[in-house]
Amino acid sequence: MATTPTTPSLPPLKPLRFTFPFRKKGNGTASVEITDEHEFHRILKNEPSGTYSLSSKGMWHGGIHISEAGAGQALDLKGGVRCIADGDVVAWRLNRSYPISELPAQNGKPAFSAPYSTGFALVRHAMEFPRGTKLTFFSLYMHLQDLAGYESDATLPKPAYWTPEFKVTEYAQDKPHVSPRGVTAPSEQKGLRVRATHPHGAPRCILPLGTQFSISERAGDWGKIKDIHGTQPYPPTVGAHVAPSAAVGGWAFLGKEHGGYVADAVMPDSMLDQVVVPPQPVPIKAGDLIGYLGRYDSLGQQISNQMVHIEVFCGDAIKPFLQEGRAWIEQHSPFPDRWKQLGLPSEPTILRIARQTKLYKAALNEGQDAPQTGVIQVLSLAGLAKLKDNKVMETTPGTDNQKRPWWKVDSADVRSRVVSGWVREQSFAGGRVTREFAQAWIDFDASFDEPHDPTHTMFATTKAYVDYSLGADVPAPGALAKLSPLMARVYRAIYATGDGRQAADELCDAANDPWRALRMSRLIIKHESEWANPVKWRHLIQEIETRTGPQVQHEAEQKRIEKLVWWDEVKAGVSDLPGSDVFHIHPIGMVGNFAREHQLITMEMLIAVESGNSAAHYERLLSHLNKYAWLYEVNTPRRIAHFLSQAAHESALKIRSENLYFRPEIMRKTFGCKGGKKNYNESCDDCTQGRLREKLWTQESYYAHNPERLGGYVYADRMGNGAESTGEGFKYRGRGIIQVTGKDGYQSFQDEHNRRSPDDIQDFISHPELVSENVGYAVESAFIFWSKNHLNSISDLGSFADVTQVVNGGQNGYGDRLRRYNKIATVLGLPQGV
Repeated sequence: MATTPTTPSLPPLKPLRFTFPFRKKGNGTASVEITDEHEFHRILKNEPSGTYSLSSKGMWHGGIHISEAGAGQALDLKGGVRCIADGDVVAWRLNRSYPISELPAQNGKPAFSAPYSTGFALVRHAMEFPRGTKLTFFSLYMHLQDLAGYESDATLPKPAYWTPEFKVTEYAQDKPHVSPRGVTAPSEQKGLRVRATHPHGAPRCILPLGTQFSISERAGDWGKIKDIHGTQPYPPTVGAHVAPSAAVGGWAFLGKEHGGYVADAVMPDSMLDQVVVPPQPVPIKAGDLIGYLGRYDSLGQQISNQMVHIEVFCGDAIKPFLQEGRAWIEQHSPFPDRWKQLGLPSEPTILRIARQTKLYKAALNEGQDAPQTGVIQVLSLAGLAKLKDNKVMETTPGTDNQKRPWWKVDSADVRSRVVSGWVREQSFAGGRVTREFAQAWIDFDASFDEPHDPTHTMFATTKAYVDYSLGADVPAPGALAKLSPLMARVYRAIYATGDGRQAADELCDAANDPWRALRMSRLIIKHESEWANPVKWRHLIQEIETRTGPQVQHEAEQKRIEKLVWWDEVKAGVSDLPGSDVFHIHPIGMVGNFAREHQLITMEMLIAVESGNSAAHYERLLSHLNKYAWLYEVNTPRRIAHFLSQAAHESALKIRSENLYFRPEIMRKTFGCKGGKKNYNESCDDCTQGRLREKLWTQESYYAHNPERLGGYVYADRMGNGAESTGEGFKYRGRGIIQVTGKDGYQSFQDEHNRRSPDDIQDFISHPELVSENVGYAVESAFIFWSKNHLNSISDLGSFADVTQVVNGGQNGYGDRLRRYNKIATVLGLPQGV
């Protein structure tokens, strides 16, 4: 019988993960993830130069600066510059040590040296929405730290996208195995073992101390060896034959042993002080380390300056990409099934409050003299949901027959004065309040492609810029009419009602007003890149020097610029890099639009790993799970899958205390036998390898059905607990989602919690019940256990059995743990565990 062919289901779209390029400094030692775009704009207000889209001197600037003395004061600079979105590193440049501009003595000032970084990393990203409509864009991180900076501080992690060589250090102490006849290796035969697979594969050989080798692939702390440059390795066993090529294709450990790294990264000359385009792009995730702030000292002042320049740009495809995405949303967004076909959430993520919206004095009540907004406000719905005191839910349906929440929000009036009040989440009588999708790029405008001054000033001509910058006695030097068509259009977008008489000054000052900074961050502006065509700067300098005469700092600046550019070299190896006349996107604006409370752990993951709990229960857990997943770096698919599968087995992801109410047989099976449950024989109610706790048989009625007595006995004299008579075994029974157990466990939790949260000091030794009564503590205790036992690195490198061994102290429940792991692995796109 003929059958109707079925249309194969298409794979879901994979939205990029976004994150801000820095974390914020925390109160204690831990940094804090920034989730509010407005907060980052407030931090950028402290940056003295290098704002988007103009520098403080009126020059085009396609990105933002973060400097140690400016915005960096509020940011976790020790944590490094982080990649803003998932992508591939396609090019970089690393200075061995910073180039130096030498300035001679002049005008009574002594000569001085000014280091500057030409180091950078370029990351390519791809975004698809709707299906078949794609955008390639790039993020650039300029002026990164030199290699000498890493060498002077051995504690600094190095970016994973580097492809260095490695040199075997004295900390590598592996030796050939004793021969079958008992012969041991000579004392000098020690070095770094190479295995067929990692981490427990068969040994292939040992690389002698001092061997320099390259790798073709990296997996955590393991590297797959590509070349050992002719070194003769030692055999894996004394007396065995080993070919010179035995190491190639094997895996070597690159981490720490015996007090130090067993292999030091050694950057070959071919990867220093020049543009590197790797043969294969190097995958990188949002939040991964890009590097650290580098030196960029001024040529006018003898002040050390650490900074990074961050920008985002793309080609002409941005216009049709926005048009097609917005058209799809307009037609299809009300239909959840159509979002489901794309594999995307069907709920909006952004609340937009338009200009001229009244902010009611109270929820459902306009009140007298309700203030009116003069700016557009965009807010994260997930962020608003956390503000319980700022939310009022309707008890009766509104005019749209829906019961919707009201939110108290902050905005500004037409004079940029702060105003506050209440709005209905949708269908608001006081103005236009809408829920929006990030894929619509709300308020982003890519129509800014008018002509600009080819020497990168904000003016129509370079001469007009020189008049303005040098204070020439000319009529209205900073007026709107003097600006280039492009910058005149930008001015009108930011200062819609401005008179334009001081347009240049106003544009240079726009970043100091948070609402204008927010508006500027939505302008997608086409302009030639700063990192191409260095000749344009020479033309600018020539025009300036017609007024000032030759200046030594101008010559030094031109030399810098010629070393900074990289576009043509990268374009030769990266075919989809567009021409240098590109559309620039504010990096914080872009992240703010898409990184709306990015969740490492989602409802879908929790349901996959344990389907027996309610959605309401998981809603209570999610904010805490994500908070501590970020804090304790359970932030990769493998780590998340291991953590959730183990926690789900231990507690079914419920917040509870350990159940010690057992009938006699279960009590004996659980706690009675040497070697654990596997050595209990139900048919004879006894142990096959001997009894561990005799009194569970001889005093059955005393312990059965009595949790306090049972806990006091089975947990006595271990894990820091006192004797049975103290009752500490029961007092410090398991609590939390990965059950913290024993007095030592509670002490460890208390110490770490109080260290990281000095504003919330707790005494869990006196009050262990808090771990089951408070959702936050119940969740945090699991992450502290995970961190203290180094389970992130074990998840990265070890097997499922290795993780289970540490969590359980054995392999009890292995089958259920693995079943749960495999379910969440499917959600996360991981291979199945075994």
